Amino acid sequence: MHLYAALSTVALLLMYLLTSYMMIYHNWFHGHETTEQVTTIEVTHLEISENNWGSFRKKHGIKGRLLRESFNKSGDLIRAYESAGTNYQVTLLCDQNEVKIKRIQRNMAGTLIGYHRLRGYGGPLQYNLYALLLDVTGISLILFAITGVIMWLKILKHNTVAWIILITGFVYVSLIVGYLLFV
Repeated sequence: MHLYAALSTVALLLMYLLTSYMMIYHNWFHGHETTEQVTTIEVTHLEISENNWGSFRKKHGIKGRLLRESFNKSGDLIRAYESAGTNYQVTLLCDQNEVKIKRIQRNMAGTLIGYHRLRGYGGPLQYNLYALLLDVTGISLILFAITGVIMWLKILKHNTVAWIILITGFVYVSLIVGYLLFV
């Protein structure tokens, strides 16, 4: 069980390790660099109705999951979509028959960091599968820790040095978690 828990976490942990490093040293990787493209399209009310919204998104290449919907001061509906590498801000202008699409494309480093920041269920299938993989990784890490301690206790039950290392590790992790909770 210990081995399978470890193997099921390796790929995602390596991804998180790499992207964490890229986030810490973002100036080296230029993960904040983006390209913006704004397009204004003339539409009819039928094209942007709720029934046809999926085909409108597909036709104009608006990908990702819906992040939020809001109205600006002019009464225009703004829909924000996000994916790991691209964000879209779609503004349905209420006074005109136009839709403004703002596309923000991240570079490769920004896309990798975007995978690190993806979270939660909702949206297309791939987002739900990714969230499920993260949940499985979390459960596997818990199982890995529990089975590791059980193995440690069975193999090294009368070794004083082993107990000192185990208790020191537990105290260290507890102090780090306590520090992060209160800072």
